[in-house]
Amino acid sequence: MKNRSRSRKRTPWDEHNDLTATQEYLQMHYVARYEERHPRLADAGEADMINSYIPAKCPYCSSDDFVCKGFDSIGIRRYKCRCGKYFKPTTGTIFDSRKIPISEWIEYCLNIFRYVRLNADSWNNRNAISTSKYWLKKLFLTLEEWQKNIVLSDTVWLDETYYSVIMSDREHKEDGTLPRGLSRNQICIGVATDKKHTVCIMEGYGKPSQKRSYEAFQSHIQPNSLLIHDKENTHKKLVSELSLQSVCYASKDLKGLADSENPLDPVNRVHMLLKMFLNAHSGFCRDDIQDYLNLYSFVINPPSDHLEKVEKIIELVFKNPKSLKYREQFGLNT
Repeated sequence: MKNRSRSRKRTPWDEHNDLTATQEYLQMHYVARYEERHPRLADAGEADMINSYIPAKCPYCSSDDFVCKGFDSIGIRRYKCRCGKYFKPTTGTIFDSRKIPISEWIEYCLNIFRYVRLNADSWNNRNAISTSKYWLKKLFLTLEEWQKNIVLSDTVWLDETYYSVIMSDREHKEDGTLPRGLSRNQICIGVATDKKHTVCIMEGYGKPSQKRSYEAFQSHIQPNSLLIHDKENTHKKLVSELSLQSVCYASKDLKGLADSENPLDPVNRVHMLLKMFLNAHSGFCRDDIQDYLNLYSFVINPPSDHLEKVEKIIELVFKNPKSLKYREQFGLNT
């Protein structure tokens, strides 16, 4: 079937009856390991955690007039709204209609936070690659407004970096060659940090403008802060409108400096880690670049402990419910 990938549970001997002792042992061990990583929902022990999140409103009509109505077959609490609809804490969230326990989502998130490639995660967790891609889209959906309320203050370092569009989408000159320097073949990414928090925003393609830089960071930098940046005119409007104190350096004067001597090192380090993160997913659709930047911002910002990050993700899932069906993601017919 289209968009279906090979099950990670399969072995080369599933269709054979006359197996050698070695083949039987390998098959038994591999399947047992798979089933250990993929417990039934009823055995996952997640009901208490899910039930601790009490819905604020009915996911169907938004009413807060609802009552408890028992539990489902695996112990998750059910509610009935005045509109007549039944629902659970997971209804309308990315965990709605799940077939895989949330414990596997935890392992998936931990791998993403460690810059593990999707294909490697798929093998590590014994999941189909389509499942890893589907979960990534769910993660994007959960974090799409993550950076919205981040405001940098005191001393802020700001600079742009660039990431290439994929080869097949690159624009060529009339003679067939690629344009030199900054062009629409490079995605401009604005990065700002105050060493406590970091914001990463796509500013378009090629060289950034004052307008795009201002629109990207006007709500993310506290007025009257000190801005450390380069001498390009890109940040001129931002500095003026937010009454920022400006300390700027010419890029040519910073070349060759040791990191400890480079005044833009705090933002340069973020650039380096960002490209490591993006390179772990190098074949990704560039239309999703802001989703990847939101995810990277979540990874690099507090809390630093990865399990605490997973806790925050789960809280976001239940407090700001959004859903994405598998068939919607992959365009499958019913």
